[in-house]
Amino acid sequence: MSVNVNRSVLDQFYRYKMPRIIAKHINAKKQTIGNSCKACGYRGMLDTRHKLCTFILRNPPEDTGSAKKKEKKSKKKDKENSSSDGEAANHNDIDAPDAVDRDDDDEDWAEETTEEAQQRRMEEISTHAKNLTLSEDLEKPLEERVNLFYNFVKQKKEDGAVDFSDKEILAEAERLDVKDTAPLILTELLMDENIRDQIKKYKRHFLRFTHNNKKAQKYLLGGFECLVKLHQSQLLPRVPLVLKDLYDADLLEEDVILAWAEKVSKKYVSKELAKEIHAKAAPFVKWLKEAEEESEGSGVDEEEDEDNVEVVYSASARELKVETVKPEKPAEEEDDFDIDAI
Repeated sequence: MSVNVNRSVLDQFYRYKMPRIIAKHINAKKQTIGNSCKACGYRGMLDTRHKLCTFILRNPPEDTGSAKKKEKKSKKKDKENSSSDGEAANHNDIDAPDAVDRDDDDEDWAEETTEEAQQRRMEEISTHAKNLTLSEDLEKPLEERVNLFYNFVKQKKEDGAVDFSDKEILAEAERLDVKDTAPLILTELLMDENIRDQIKKYKRHFLRFTHNNKKAQKYLLGGFECLVKLHQSQLLPRVPLVLKDLYDADLLEEDVILAWAEKVSKKYVSKELAKEIHAKAAPFVKWLKEAEEESEGSGVDEEEDEDNVEVVYSASARELKVETVKPEKPAEEEDDFDIDAI
């Protein structure tokens, strides 16, 4: 193999194989190779018994920095002793500095070898690793991402921090891209047979997902059906009351409830139980339909209609107040349905 070929192979080695470990302190006379790590700051000597080290010693890399310094020293010596060209030539053969004693081209890296710099690099690595893990979560199937969200909320509940973690819960759902299905998980973890009180307690948590999100509202209805299945004796008779509470809290919109009532589904519970739930909800659904028909046929102007609905939504989403004035049916009608009597 010619010298040129060897040089090409060696240059590729330095360029691609050793981006961090710099083995450039080569002393062919002493048969030593010094190295320094740009990542951790370690400095030491390579084992020259390795075949690669033998090859490097025979074909050392070109060091432009050392060559310039040698050239300057030679010129200086020429001025002092211009009569001896041979002596000047000898000065060009000055040995490369020992890696342990000096590090000519690594002076800029000196401050990076401190303990603080190493700690900083470790923190950066940890941050990058964390971001990599977070991005990998999005590549997981929906079922796995839902389970991750479930465990996150469950841990918050066990730690007693769920009441004030609505923003963190929303952020985690958005990170895992499960914002639409989140109400189903929240219903399971935050509600039980005391759902009417819990609607008020966790209204802020659910509003972050269901506000102007009909898909999330459908999952909330699915979660409610699951609760009825778990606490059938307590909740089945109170289905219309709970639906009204969800409606009054603005967690469910009117058209979502009406669309849900149109079709009995066995997606969350058995078809038999789903029929019972819809049968119990029938009085409330009927009231919604009649109220909607009266509202459409009342001929109320847009300005007057706006006066009947007042919505106040703060920027921090801490509270969403919805006060809706529904037109009441004439008291003289015998088939008048009193929603408060459910």
